[in-house]
Amino acid sequence: MPNDMKEQVKLFMIFDILGDTERTGPVIWQIKRKRLEDIKDHILDLLLMARILRNYLPDFINFDKLYDYIICHDLPEAITGDITAFEGITKEEKEKVTNVAIEYLQQRFGHVMDLKKIIMGYEERIDIEAKITKILDKISSFFAFLKYQSEQNVDMNNPHIIPSLRYHPYVDQKIKEGKDIGDIFFEFHMHDINISDKECEKYQLSRKDADKILEVIRAFANELYIQKLKGTLLDVKETFPSEGMKYNKGR
Repeated sequence: MPNDMKEQVKLFMIFDILGDTERTGPVIWQIKRKRLEDIKDHILDLLLMARILRNYLPDFINFDKLYDYIICHDLPEAITGDITAFEGITKEEKEKVTNVAIEYLQQRFGHVMDLKKIIMGYEERIDIEAKITKILDKISSFFAFLKYQSEQNVDMNNPHIIPSLRYHPYVDQKIKEGKDIGDIFFEFHMHDINISDKECEKYQLSRKDADKILEVIRAFANELYIQKLKGTLLDVKETFPSEGMKYNKGR
């Protein structure tokens, strides 16, 4: 057991920064809400989805590895912030600053956790656990907008929304079709809930096992959207016992 925990605490505090780092998507979409999603919220969403779905996914999935990917996949953003191309930052520049952040994290904290191995394993999708993390990441991204739309905190015509985003051809077309921002994010990200035959070969995964993974995750994703369409996504508090809530100041 180490006698000195200074660096372990410093790494913990870097993770804590993610709790004060808002996700850029809701910010640039000008979502009007008392509190927007931060990166720690996003990480917890992924962890909860993975844990809830664990009993339905194949036994060969290494959940320790999956949890490491989820916890660490956005850690460089404590240093870089949540970067989006819609703010005019190129993919090459994003990769450059992200690599600087990863090297710093590994050099300083590699003896605590092999952060570079974990983060690069995720970025390069080296195994099925990394791929599942990315799929859950997509669900988390559209879930936030399903929730914000359900709360009626979205004004698609807010003049402060970045024009390159608001008038993106895909977004503009979907709005003309009568879709709201929740519909748009759901449809866009659902395309990425997929495991190709090439990926099956890469992960030494049978098509049957890949389809089982997708069946479970898509069922969860589709139910989120169905409840948004029915207007029941936010009704969970209605069944809470009133006696248990009598001291709940946030109800």
